Amino acid sequence: QGFLGNRILVNGRPDYNLPVATRAYRFRILNGSNSRIYNLAWEDGTPITVIGTDGGLLEKPVVRRSLLLAPGERIEVWADFTDRPVGSELALMSYPFDAGSAAMGPGGQGAMTQGGLFEVMRIKIDRKERESLVLPEKLTDIKRYDPNLAYNLLNPKTFRLNMNRMTWTINGSTFRMQEVANDEKVRMNSFEVWEFINEGGGMGMMGGMNMPHPMHLHGKQFQVIERQGVTHDGYVDEGWKDTVLLMPGERIRILVRFGDYPGLFLYHCHNLEHEDMGMMRNYLIEGSDASV
Repeated sequence: QGFLGNRILVNGRPDYNLPVATRAYRFRILNGSNSRIYNLAWEDGTPITVIGTDGGLLEKPVVRRSLLLAPGERIEVWADFTDRPVGSELALMSYPFDAGSAAMGPGGQGAMTQGGLFEVMRIKIDRKERESLVLPEKLTDIKRYDPNLAYNLLNPKTFRLNMNRMTWTINGSTFRMQEVANDEKVRMNSFEVWEFINEGGGMGMMGGMNMPHPMHLHGKQFQVIERQGVTHDGYVDEGWKDTVLLMPGERIRILVRFGDYPGLFLYHCHNLEHEDMGMMRNYLIEGSDASV
């Protein structure tokens, strides 16, 4: 399932306490864990306001009760402490969610398992400041790709995530340094729809392994055009992404423009141990200088 530690570190420190003033802040959050997925929420039920994802600002803020954040994903949060009294505290928690077989951890079903309940960090309002910042209704303009530009809109390239004999695979294959399958070759400056399907793991020596997979493309930002089988409301797919989380049984379609540079690039699961166990492949952008 990937390595799960017994301490949560924020900015390299355990039991992290952040002093803040009575004003608004922008929190830029990166999940740098090997395999741990966070279901972030404020402990008092205050909704989380998201203003950016992996590739930058959203067009407008979105509000979630909680945020699912997989390894390698980034999120930018608007946190407003203007009306909170000096001396008060607020914890950023990770709340329980169904992690499938990945719920196994170093302490059985303890607090530090995948999908368990624990505190991530604590906010302390230690001073009063006057602040006039107001979150605008519009943040930026995002150029939306037209899915009709993709020649394979009605027949996406499909990548099935599974386990075979205790090895994680993509379409039944594992990583080979120079290997590229036919469906992993794309043309320079083309648009394609890719579909990732988390089939729930398959059968290995330990039986079924229904685990989440955060999928990441090197060298590309993309737009999510469809999810199916969604069981969580903590996704933020509205902006530019380069990493997307799929829970067991989910599938997702992304629209990618393969421009800029020809050559070999990687795509893989951002669970470090899944990647090391084979769930990583090359894709090739074929241009005038491209070669395998």
